[in-house]
Amino acid sequence: MNHKYVTLGIAAIIAVMAVTAIGYAVPQQAFAHKHNNGGVKVNQSIDQLNECSSALCVNDANNTADIDR
Repeated sequence: MNHKYVTLGIAAIIAVMAVTAIGYAVPQQAFAHKHNNGGVKVNQSIDQLNECSSALCVNDANNTADIDR
């Protein structure tokens, strides 16, 4: 068997596997822009306060998110 054809065959198999993997790896959202004109808008606010004394630490946190479609 000719080594040139074996090498080309292996390269073709690897290329097909890579293209298939990319097809599964690309998320659906990447193609959704055609169907969703406005997109998704997210407003997020994160506040955190860590207050420590010698024996006690108080952690006060607030996390809010508004999602508009």
